[in-house]
Amino acid sequence: MESLLRDIDRERGKMQDNLANLERHYQKLHGYVQQYVRQAVIEWARLIVSHPASTLLIVETTKIIDENGYAYGNEAEPIRFTSLSLSSGEVWDQLLSPSRSRGVAGTEYHGLRQADLIGKPRLADAWPGIVKALSNRQLVIFGADYAREAFQSDLLKDAFCLQSKAKEFYGEFYGLSLEKVFRYQGLDVNRDDVRDSRDRLPLLAVVVRNLAAGMKKQEPESELADGELGDLEDHPF
Repeated sequence: MESLLRDIDRERGKMQDNLANLERHYQKLHGYVQQYVRQAVIEWARLIVSHPASTLLIVETTKIIDENGYAYGNEAEPIRFTSLSLSSGEVWDQLLSPSRSRGVAGTEYHGLRQADLIGKPRLADAWPGIVKALSNRQLVIFGADYAREAFQSDLLKDAFCLQSKAKEFYGEFYGLSLEKVFRYQGLDVNRDDVRDSRDRLPLLAVVVRNLAAGMKKQEPESELADGELGDLEDHPF
């Protein structure tokens, strides 16, 4: 019996050693993969920065709400387009009166109220100008999937998602908001600084250029103070 127990202990020890070796190999492989992915993001950002047609775009939206202020599920429509050419620095901004919604939701994110949109064209009326501004551009959007859901147009079909690229670079695939990206790049930005899309775009340009430079994380997530922009994490801006 004692011999059998020794054999069992020996086999258990071998199994534990094998598991430890497997874990070491996995960690090494994970490191190689993460390094490759980070480098791929850096190369992507360098191409974006150097491409003459690269354009950062923000699509502000409102949920579709009725006359009583109730929202229809997750349906949304665009109420503002703002773009910035990375090569020329030219800014284009188009406010829109809601076509379907009876009000404006999300003011805490984009700063827009119903009064700001009175007299502005609806999407159909502004369409020629939107097509002219966004056609033949290499668009980059933080939260591209969210924008495509609200604005279902071929104009956004090939847009890159800056949020996805940041997730790949930092190795965080859940809960990586724009505020966290700012913090990771050492940008001291509070909520009021980024509500207006015209103020947010230059910061997005800084984010892209920092990715192109391969800037390492400046501040770990654990150093974020409670209440600092954390309640906006679920919104892609």
